[in-house]
Amino acid sequence: MEKKKKPGKAISTLLIGTGIGAAIGVLLAPNKGSKTRGDIANKAKELAKRFKEKKAKG
Repeated sequence: MEKKKKPGKAISTLLIGTGIGAAIGVLLAPNKGSKTRGDIANKAKELAKRFKEKKAKG
C-alpha cells in the first residue's frame, strides 16, 4: 500500500523549520537586538506592501 502524504504536515514542518532557522539567525546576528527588531519590522512592512500590491493587480 502506498501512503498518501498530507499537505498540512508538509506545511507545518516547513513553518517549524523556518521558525527554528529564524531563531538561530537572530541569536547569532552581529547587530544589537533593537536594530535587528527594527530591520525585521521594516522587512515585514515591505513584504506586506508588496503582497497588497500584487493582490490589487490580480
